[in-house]
Amino acid sequence: MFLGCLILVTTLEIVNVPVDALEGWTESEYRRVPPNEVSVQDGALHIAIGRSSSPLVYKLETPKRVKAFTVTATWNGELDIPADAVQGSENSDDFVLKVGLVEAGDRTLNWFQRRVAADWILELHELAPEGNGVRRINFYSTTQQADQVGTSRHHPLSDLLYEERVLYLPEPGRFQLSRRFEEPIETLGLWISSDGDDTGSEFTLAIEQIELEVVQ
Repeated sequence: MFLGCLILVTTLEIVNVPVDALEGWTESEYRRVPPNEVSVQDGALHIAIGRSSSPLVYKLETPKRVKAFTVTATWNGELDIPADAVQGSENSDDFVLKVGLVEAGDRTLNWFQRRVAADWILELHELAPEGNGVRRINFYSTTQQADQVGTSRHHPLSDLLYEERVLYLPEPGRFQLSRRFEEPIETLGLWISSDGDDTGSEFTLAIEQIELEVVQ
């Protein structure tokens, strides 16, 4: 008797998140923190940081199983991390670029939580389809400190924020921030952060391409 076997075939698709228009992007603002200036210039998403911070959020049309991502960008200016500080610590929690993948999960907000939650938490949960929840934002960042590459943490402000330092960025210029995962991350949207409010820094960032490798 012949017993057939089930073979699961997976395919990969490259998804390019648009950076040549602001349509689809939402700029979130923090209370008492000046926002960044965001525009589109020469087909790239241009962010001007002037002692400011305001993440950009992009909701995917449908959740995607992201196996890898690559962001190509150009940084100009200076991020002034004090010589005696660890980047990411209190008063030094600024980064040229943090790419956040909003991961699907089972966390939801009840009526009371929605009334008292910070705006960014409400915006995070709005990325989930109706009746579904989130797990956390997985951030992958540049760093100006070589010994921080490969380190990770849950942010002290919230266990909804997980961070990994991926790329050492010693000086301004063009760079690629990328990360590949052993298992795909069920991703609801992107949360792009670039800030200088803690350190009083001023610089610009032009995001030229955001590429997601998606498992079908």
